[in-house]
Amino acid sequence: MRLRRRAFIEAGARATDHGHLSADTSPLPTTEAERIYRDARRGQVCPTDAQAFSAHMLYQMAAMSAEDGLVMQLHPGVLRNHSSEIYRLHGPDQGFDVPVGVEFTRSLRPILEALGLSRQFRCILFTTDETVYSRELAPLAGAYPSVRLGAPWWFLDSPEQMRRFRESAVETAGFYNTSGFVDDTRAFASISARHDLSRRIDAGYLAKLVAGGRLDMGKALDTMVDLAHRLALTAYAAPHC
Repeated sequence: MRLRRRAFIEAGARATDHGHLSADTSPLPTTEAERIYRDARRGQVCPTDAQAFSAHMLYQMAAMSAEDGLVMQLHPGVLRNHSSEIYRLHGPDQGFDVPVGVEFTRSLRPILEALGLSRQFRCILFTTDETVYSRELAPLAGAYPSVRLGAPWWFLDSPEQMRRFRESAVETAGFYNTSGFVDDTRAFASISARHDLSRRIDAGYLAKLVAGGRLDMGKALDTMVDLAHRLALTAYAAPHC
């Protein structure tokens, strides 16, 4: 894995991307991880062991990110290809990836205990569940210097939910513990429209703060440029090695 990460860094990569069902990052003893890996290679691994190994690998990936500087993107909580019939007829990624509830506070504690205060580790959290931002993610990003909040994954096209994201996350995490707007859509023609919508929503939120006397116009204009451009550059800085 370290060799493959190095190859991607040399090709210009800045981040890894982890779409696990759970956010669990509990490490395993080395002997236990090796046993599960051997069982998996033989096709004999049970679901419980597979989930434990998945959590262990997230922990290992976090440790590698602290070593090589690749930003760790984590977006758990989606059951892929929910309809087996649609998958059979049309293949993956056809709109049947359905959200499931995810717990972050306890699940991320192992990597944040080990790396959360390190300036060498950067982690950007995404979720499909807007309610978890105010309950868990914003407090984590506000507390740990290594953590930033990604753009609300999967409801990027819903103006009302985008506004609620700002209202629920910024008060606790601030603007500068977010990643700015990033987009990984496969529908390339939609990228410009999504960026336009994001900027309109952010401008409207900042205008509300200015109108309420909570932010002056000069600071609002500077923050708008950060949200649209500069934050993404700093969130995805080049690897340090």
